[in-house]
This record gives sequence, C-alpha cells and structure tokens, in this order.
Amino acid sequence: MGGGTDDNGRMHVPTDAFGGMSPEHKAASALKNLFTMVAVRVVLKQELDVVAEKGDGAVMTDTHRELSEYLRNNPLRDGNVWLEQLMRHPEHNMRRTALRVLAIRKTYTATQFDFDSMRVLAVSELKKENDLLMAGYVNDSLALADPNMGQDGMGH
Repeated sequence: MGGGTDDNGRMHVPTDAFGGMSPEHKAASALKNLFTMVAVRVVLKQELDVVAEKGDGAVMTDTHRELSEYLRNNPLRDGNVWLEQLMRHPEHNMRRTALRVLAIRKTYTATQFDFDSMRVLAVSELKKENDLLMAGYVNDSLALADPNMGQDGMGH
C-alpha cells in the first residue's frame, strides 16, 4: 500500500521519529512521568491531611516541606530518574518517601487510572480540534484577499 502505509495496513512511522521508540512507547513514557507526578501530589495531599487531622497548629509536615522543596529544586522530567535520585537522598525520610511514591504510582496505574476513558477522550478531543482547525483553514481559504473586490472577485 502506498501513502506511508505498511503491508499490514498500519501507517509507517519512521524509526527515528521518537528516538527509535514507537509512538505507543513514547506515550507510555509520558504516562509514566504523569503517574509519577500524580503519586507525588498524592503524597503531598496525604501529608496535608495528616496536619489537618492532628490539628496541632502545624502548617505542614517535614515530609511535605522536604518533598515540595525537592520537587522545586529537581523538576520531574523523567519519573524514573527523579525517583532514583530521591531514593539516594541523604535523608532517610526522603528515601522512605520515594518508596511511598513508588507504591502509590504502581497502585494508581493498576487500579485508578481509566485507560479506556483516556483513549475515548484523546480520540474525541483530537477529532474536535481537527474539525476546528479545518474549519479555520476553510474559512481563511474562502476569505476574500481584497474586500473591495466583491463576491465575484472582479469588483462587482
């Protein structure tokens, strides 16, 4: 089949398009980073809940403060690299926190994230956005270059 389609009917994506990764692998990598950030945010929320339950006037736990500071100083770009570095943190509490993030990331991915809903939403949003972009393109294409030329393009 022509037009960039392999014999199996699937589009051919050049192997160098994503550093040798398939689009699915690239998406999985992005999701891994998202799930890591979700897990970090869950830990931070849990720590705020601990403060609220205690009601002792504290603003935040040491874990919340240290993890927030770590995240600020070490932006999460690659979830595994970020966690590996956190697991080597000099403070024991931060290494324990890294293990919490790992456990929450695993649980969230396995039991909470709705992959089917994500697929439906991604396809639906892409269709809507494509339709809007195409409508804008058609509108621009049909617009008169010179408004004084009239509808027939000849000044009438």
